[in-house]
Amino acid sequence: MPHTSAPRIAYLEDEPETAEEVCGWIREAGLAVDPFNRGADCARAVERGQYAVCLLDWLVPDMSGPEVLARLRLQLKEACPPVIFLSARDSEDDVVQMLSAGAVDYLVKPISRPILLARLKVVLHRSGHAQETRRRAWGQLEVDFATRQCFLEGRRLDLTELETDFAMYLLQNVGRLLTRSHLLLTVWGHNTDVESRKVDVQASALRRKLKLSPERGWRLVSVYGEGYRLEWLHD
Repeated sequence: MPHTSAPRIAYLEDEPETAEEVCGWIREAGLAVDPFNRGADCARAVERGQYAVCLLDWLVPDMSGPEVLARLRLQLKEACPPVIFLSARDSEDDVVQMLSAGAVDYLVKPISRPILLARLKVVLHRSGHAQETRRRAWGQLEVDFATRQCFLEGRRLDLTELETDFAMYLLQNVGRLLTRSHLLLTVWGHNTDVESRKVDVQASALRRKLKLSPERGWRLVSVYGEGYRLEWLHD
């Protein structure tokens, strides 16, 4: 029987910026995600809820990732969802230990978005969770977050990879102020050499290509000294 909602991911990570960044990637891919910053909270939620996959960091407050994995396998047995570790611990012994304990995959930080999403797709496919296409429309602008495509008046827009990254993140956060430093971290990655002026250049390009004008119901606001906020005027 097909699933009627997006597969839901439980994500254990106590570093706020990393958690926010990875949650954004997962949501843009059309998946649902619940972040947790304490191991015990994550374990309890997974025991109660219907999660398709668990992403676990190793060192977190009160109950480590390996302890969460052990508890879930003990309590849920065959019903335990697949577990992927996302950890800065990169020794061969650590990886072998977790795979031997029942994890299905192990990714070493810093996490690559394409690799994480590809591994998630494989695990979801193996566990029988069909990922639905997730679309959202605002007037004449429609976005498919699963395939990362934008359509204006029914025509697919030709965007660069960077423009696509920026557009997906803005449209995932309509109404929220996104600071320049956060945009540089999330869209450009951890490249400190990128000048903040490039945010303005990309914002101008998106304003033109997506037609983000008040006449079409949009306002892309540059907040002096802060960053950008994309507003939909018809809510």
